[in-house]
Amino acid sequence: NAVSLATTTEENNPTSNPRETWSSRTAFLFASIGAAVGSFFVPYLFALFVVGIPLLLLEIAMGQFHQSGDVGVFGSIHTKLRGVGLASIMCGFFVTVYYVPLISWVVRGFVESFTGEMRSEWDDISGSEAVAYFYDEVIGMSTLGEDNKPTRIVFVNVIYLGLTWAIIGSCVAFGIKWTGRIAYITMGLPIVLLLVFLARAVTLPGASEGIQAYIGTWDMNILFDRPDVWSTAVSQIFFSLGVTFGVMTAFGSHCPRKSPAVENSIIIAVSNSAFSLISGFAVFGSLGYLKYYEGADSLDDVVKSGPSLLFGAYPSVLSTLPGGIYWVRLLFLNLFLLGIDSAFALTEAVLTVVKDTVIGRRVTNKQIVFGTTSLGFLCGIVYMTDAGLIFLDTVDFYVNFIMILIGFSKSFSAGWIYGMEEQIKVLGAKPVYAYIITTFGSIMVASLAWFGIRGDTTLWGFVVFGMTYGSGIYYIYRLLQEKMMEEPEKNWTMESLRYELTLRNVDNLKDTLADFVGPIPAIWAVLIKHVIPPVLLILFFNLAHAQTNELESEFGNYNGYATWPYQIIGVAVVFLACAVVLLGVFKPQLYECLSFDAEEGEHTITYVDAERGTTYKLEPDVVNETKAVVKEEEGSGYVKLEDEKGTASKPAAATTTAPSDKTIESSGYVELKDQKAGTTTSDEQVETNDYVEIPEKGRDVSPESSDEFVKIPKNIP
Repeated sequence: NAVSLATTTEENNPTSNPRETWSSRTAFLFASIGAAVGSFFVPYLFALFVVGIPLLLLEIAMGQFHQSGDVGVFGSIHTKLRGVGLASIMCGFFVTVYYVPLISWVVRGFVESFTGEMRSEWDDISGSEAVAYFYDEVIGMSTLGEDNKPTRIVFVNVIYLGLTWAIIGSCVAFGIKWTGRIAYITMGLPIVLLLVFLARAVTLPGASEGIQAYIGTWDMNILFDRPDVWSTAVSQIFFSLGVTFGVMTAFGSHCPRKSPAVENSIIIAVSNSAFSLISGFAVFGSLGYLKYYEGADSLDDVVKSGPSLLFGAYPSVLSTLPGGIYWVRLLFLNLFLLGIDSAFALTEAVLTVVKDTVIGRRVTNKQIVFGTTSLGFLCGIVYMTDAGLIFLDTVDFYVNFIMILIGFSKSFSAGWIYGMEEQIKVLGAKPVYAYIITTFGSIMVASLAWFGIRGDTTLWGFVVFGMTYGSGIYYIYRLLQEKMMEEPEKNWTMESLRYELTLRNVDNLKDTLADFVGPIPAIWAVLIKHVIPPVLLILFFNLAHAQTNELESEFGNYNGYATWPYQIIGVAVVFLACAVVLLGVFKPQLYECLSFDAEEGEHTITYVDAERGTTYKLEPDVVNETKAVVKEEEGSGYVKLEDEKGTASKPAAATTTAPSDKTIESSGYVELKDQKAGTTTSDEQVETNDYVEIPEKGRDVSPESSDEFVKIPKNIP
């Protein structure tokens, strides 16, 4: 391969230090699977295979390729897209802030099963009694005021919240290698406990009826009578797989660039689904037993959803078994381990983005962890009020909107914005923009018919979509015909122009990633560009159209909670995430502080493969393939490497020198020494089997063809 030199950009190599990697691939998989499971549901196959796995692969592969968090990854596509990455991290942080209080309630229940008054009362406790204990005593809801508004802070819960955040901080403070090692326990032990619960549940009397209700009863009408279940299924898949939170991008960034991203993504997704499926058998088998034990007429009399299932029905089942208190403790331990695993994964996403900034490079990992966990603790105090569960339920609902919007933004960025400048250069601006407007404009118009007009408007929506989309495609076809006539020397065909417009850019992304992360199926490019963005846009409008029992919009009236503080906080969370994305688009300079920027004496030169066409952004919106001029420095014994295309914004850092004949043994990398900083770095961004030798002083280096650039000679042992 021809080897050339290029300046490292802030998006592609956020630090001159080698990025910390997982202690092993298994550690990465355990941590990622642990981040994914814990939601206790069976995901819809459509959402899993059509939306979830492709987005999971996008996040892991992009994080792995760029060795950066979400802000750096999407900033590498375009500087105006840093807001997409930041909104993703914010979404993850919102979830973490209410997820950790939920874990802290579990911790309190576990502790009080040894020391509290419930120690002797768990034996043969009813589901309603267990729910009352958690709601009134643990969460403190017995003192709620008018309209269920908060009246006090439950200070004992504040202590448990601090303890839980301290445990999370301890899990992530020592770096990703220790996080991976901890995942062996926090993910491995729950798998063992789940199998124990499953084995016990399916052997109980009445279990078969519960399992029959779980997998043997299919009500297909609900898919049509309640179309919002499709939006809910996708948001559950996002929760389940851990996508749209920046978690998988962060985890992927700590994998070696050659790790098999497709294989890892499938293992994570399938493991998550298997865990959810097995959990369902354990839960419904137990609920079938509870129906038998209590002599109820149907499962509906004993099955409660949400926290009532978690803190009521399921503990009630376990308390009726011999040694019931021990089963309940095992349940709490299992919930704690699953919860803490997900929590430190969500926290790691925030830490990765902070560590990729200039500010993050100036402080230690422990300091960043302390700051992040302290902020999470302070923000979580609102959930330690007696209305904490209502705050949690409200924010959890509105986060669904953010996840779908972020999923759309990520797939749109990768499928449509990536390579757009090259598309415009080849095809012109009109066909490119017309295709975007045609695709998404027709969906928005059709959605207005589907969701904005009362009555059955399904057919009319498709008619409107067909007319709008067809008109736009006809206009684009005419533009491409004009292109063929204007440039006959290029031998364009309609098929080649159509490919340039519809798939070239995302195929280039697929091929660029595949050179490092392994083969990626061709269908992935089609899904990322032509399926996922339109589907998520429709599902967003679908979710926004959901109505309450009083036929009011659920957005702004969720569950009948009071407008202040609940609905206002929930709606504000959605608008804040949207504002973060839009600020990045219109004021990208606001987020420059979140990306790495070389300071004086810290410039690094990166070896890239010119034959593969690897490109780096040197200035906003300008992509150049950069080589370096090799010049001798008089009497220094060093060779000066300068980028003649320049980095005007960093003139003081634009010159780096390297030892005259120094190579790193058995690595294939050149050791570069920056005389301004007095540090030596080894670039790990480039994969090559060739050793590159910097010419010694006085060696003749011939210019390349007619330009001033030269390639560094290769020395193949």
